[in-house]
Order: sequence, then structure tokens, then C-alpha cells
Amino acid sequence: MPTIIIVLITITLLTFYVLDKLAKTAKIQLFGEYFLKVNTKEMVVALTYDDGPHPPYTNQLINLLNRLEAKATFFTVGKNVEEHPETVMMLVESGHEVGNHSYSHKELIWKKPAFVSAEINKTDELLRRLGVRNEILFRAPFGFKRFTLPYILNRMHKKHILWNLDPKDYQENNPELIANRVFENVTPGAIILLHDGGGDRTATIAATEIIITKLQAQGYKFLTVSQMLAQRNNTN
Repeated sequence: MPTIIIVLITITLLTFYVLDKLAKTAKIQLFGEYFLKVNTKEMVVALTYDDGPHPPYTNQLINLLNRLEAKATFFTVGKNVEEHPETVMMLVESGHEVGNHSYSHKELIWKKPAFVSAEINKTDELLRRLGVRNEILFRAPFGFKRFTLPYILNRMHKKHILWNLDPKDYQENNPELIANRVFENVTPGAIILLHDGGGDRTATIAATEIIITKLQAQGYKFLTVSQMLAQRNNTN
């Protein structure tokens, strides 16, 4: 009998471990609409920024993007939106896309459906009040997306935007290194993960200028994610 109990406990722990790993996988989703990149042959890419708004960095990025005539998508955290509504309005007025990155930036795995829904809806409501009129795209904190979250996003008819190019700006203070990681891996339709919140983003801002300047010289255009999605399967 003790042996059976030990075996059952072992199987239970292994099952939980596997499910937890699957829940944290940013490459597989059981159902619902999600995007790692966009299928297009057009010379377009999307810069995306997570964890803001976070003055002064978000504001500096807005000025830089506007100066370089590039658009980007900012996945904002609801509690930060409440603290810095003026920055969100600057994003909207500048023609950048504002997405939903949850309200509290907590992992949305192993959470009750009511909690996950509230995290999404509360931030959507905040963004609507600040002038966001277009479809609000969603990106889960840390990119984790299995089980409860995909079900809720599918029910809401909400697109889940992930990424296929992560230069790890959150680990790096060297702008050239961040930019080079992009140059080594960029392809048409790439969704590039960067951050405007969660710490000092001076290097990210400098890297952004390097990335835009070089890729524009190669013929790339910088669109919002929604603009790029509109070019899906463009093979002309």
C-alpha cells in the first residue's frame, strides 16, 4: 500500500510539473487566435514594448518614434495606466497602438477564470476611457498562455500577440548588442519584443534608434501590430 501511494504521488507531481511547463510555454497554444509573427513578404516589422507606461522612458520613445516616422505597439499594464494616463493619451495622439498587458502584471496561469477576465477587462476599460478606439490586442505577462487564458481570450474574440524576436533588452545595458540581436534574426513580419517599463530603459531607447535607422536604410517600414496583421499572407 505505501508503494502505491508513493507511485501515485510521484505521478501527480510529474503531471503537475509537465502541465506547469506547458502553461509557461510561449510557443504553443491549445486554441484561440495568437501570433508569433505575421506571414507577409512585405518589408515590414513591428516593434512592441511591454510593461509601461513608464515615464520618462515611454515619453522618450514616443518622441524618438515620431521623429523617425516609425509606429509601434505598446502593451500597457493597467495599474501603470492609472498612474500615467497622460502618457497613454500621448501614445494615442501620436498614432501608436496601445494594447493590454493585464492589470497587475501577474502570471495568468493557474488562476480562476474570474481573475483572468477581470485583469483583461479592467485594463480594456481604462484604455477606452483614455481614447483607445481600435481593437485592443492582448499580450499575457511573461507570454504564458495555456489553459484558462486561451479559453477566455477565445471567448472574448481577442487576439493574443506574442513575438518571434526577443533581443533580451531586459537583461542587457548595451544598446549595440540589443540591436545586433535584432539584425541577426529579423525577417519580414517579425514581431520584436522590447520593454518601456520595469526598470531603466535607457539602453532600450538607444537600441531602438539604432534598429530603426539601420532597418529603414534596408527598406523596412515600422508598423503597429494591427497594421501588420492587415498585411497577412501578402505574397505580392
